[in-house]
Formats: sequence, structure tokens, C-alpha cells
Amino acid sequence: MIKIAVVGATGFTGIELVKLLKKHPKIKEMDLFSFNNAGKSIKDFSKEFNNYSDILKDFTNICFDDYDLIFFACPNGTFMNSYENINNSRTKIIDLAADYRLDSCEVWEKYYGMKHKNPNMLPKIVYGLTEINRKKIKEANIVANPGCYPTAAIIALYPLIQKNIIEKDNIIVDAKSGYSGAGRQKIESGLNEKIENNFMPYNFYKHRHHPEIIQELNKASDGSVKITFSPHILSVYRGILETIYVNLNQDIKLKDIIEIYNEFYSNENFVKLKNSDFIEIKDAINTNNVLLSLHINDNKLTILSVIDNLMKGAAGQAIQNMNVMMNYVETTALEDE
Repeated sequence: MIKIAVVGATGFTGIELVKLLKKHPKIKEMDLFSFNNAGKSIKDFSKEFNNYSDILKDFTNICFDDYDLIFFACPNGTFMNSYENINNSRTKIIDLAADYRLDSCEVWEKYYGMKHKNPNMLPKIVYGLTEINRKKIKEANIVANPGCYPTAAIIALYPLIQKNIIEKDNIIVDAKSGYSGAGRQKIESGLNEKIENNFMPYNFYKHRHHPEIIQELNKASDGSVKITFSPHILSVYRGILETIYVNLNQDIKLKDIIEIYNEFYSNENFVKLKNSDFIEIKDAINTNNVLLSLHINDNKLTILSVIDNLMKGAAGQAIQNMNVMMNYVETTALEDE
């Protein structure tokens, strides 16, 4: 049994985390921290918590050594401000922001528009895509939880790139996300009204998840992956659907491609291959699953990848990683979602 903390418990991801952690059988005590809402009740931020009386604590008073594991569900740039103190403590950390997702300081600063405070640690922190880096996560003290778009894209493409059966220099990832991915602040600032009955493209060629996808896929190849990544916001609250277009570099049948996926993800609880069925966002909502389907025409392969951005794209994957780090059954607190 462990004692944990959630920092940033009032955001969309923080609330999802708390909801899942409340039913985790290995947690004996959980403290919730906030930067701006200390003293308020967690039930003020979600009707799902009407039966909970947790009072948010002030983050400036946190003692890191009090906890076995701490989740940071905060804006980018938050966790790195506390890195030195945390690194000298006994606690384990899962950061759901992007502070340590990228290996290159130069790339990180270009895309995130701020100076990184621990650049030497960037290539050393474990990237927490569980299905790919499980062994490293198990031994890690600090894990960088992946972004939502990269989770769907990397899991969809990794087996094909590792097997070298697609052209790696012309991959198109056409991605659509529910608006919860923008975060509470942007939605409360008017995004919810702007997106109502609408469908919006944004941040072509400069989205922060673009280099994250390329970085991790390059680790499965010779470093020559090139991706056109086009993100869009849907007028739905949660969920991601990515339509991924690739060219095959050899004559291969759909059944053989399906077998590659089945073999690669044979022991994975949360990767569900739907063969050539069409899949929809609603199929993954409130689950930690990645749903994949494959569609082939001549030498062109189209992959559909669907996740819940608040679950496998954020809170669910964070708890999956916690289970691995603490040597718990990986599906704990996630199997009924």
C-alpha cells in the first residue's frame, strides 16, 4: 500500500486521475494539491466528486519525501521547476506534461517557447509509452507520460517501422481530437463556444506533438522518419481519431500485416486490433484502449487509431505506468473503464 499525491488535481486530466485513483486498491492515502485553488473542495470541480470531501492542499507546502509516488498533472514547465528537490527525494514521479518528453533541448525550447531548466536530463528521463518502454519504466524513478496524439500515432506505426515494410519518409497523420485536450483554461476562456458545431484545424507544422512522434518512431528505425502531422479539434468533449496514410515498400497482403500487429502486441491488454473494421471515437471512450484497424489498397495502407485522450492519452496511461513502476498488475483500476 502506498501514499500518493496528485499535483494539479482540478484540471481535466487531474480530475480523471483522481477518479481512477480513488478505486485503486493499492493506495492507502492520497493528497490533492493545487497552485490556485488550495482550501477548496475537489467536489467543486466535478459533479463526479459530490461524495468526496477532499480539500485541496497548497503545493508550496508539499514535502516530496512524504509520498511514494507523485503525479504532476500541470501545465508544461511546471514540473521542471521542482526537479532538483524531487530528484533528491525518495519519491517516484509521473509527469503528464511535456517537460521531459523530448531528448533534445534545442528542439524542446523551439516548440515550447521557454528555456529548459534541466537540459542535461532530457535524454535520461524515461518516455512512458508503456507498450514500447515497459522494461525501462519498471526501473525508472521519473517517467514522462506521452502526449495524446503521439500515443495513438506511435502505437499505430511502431510495428510497421520496426519491420521496415513502409516508406518512412512520407507518412501522413491526420488527427482529430475532442476539445478537452486543450485544457480547462482554454475552454473556460471561450474555446468551448468557438468549437460548438464546428471542426477546426490548428498548428500545422508547429504542433508540439510533432517532434515527439518523430523522435520515438526514429528509435524503431534508422532515424529517417518524416511525418506530415495535421491536428484538428472536434466538437466533442473527449476522444482522438487518427487516420494515418503510409505507402508500403513491398508486396504484402493485409492478412500478413495484421499478423505483424498481432505478434507485436500479443501480450498487450490495451491494444485492440479490429482488423479491417471501421472504428469510431465512441468505441474507446472511458477506456484505456488503443483501437486499431487497417485498410489496404494496392501499395497504400490506411490505419485508423482511436483512443480516449483523457485515458490512454493522459490519466489512464499514467496509472498504467504507475502500476508498472510499483510492480502492480498493469490493469489495476483500469480494467473496468
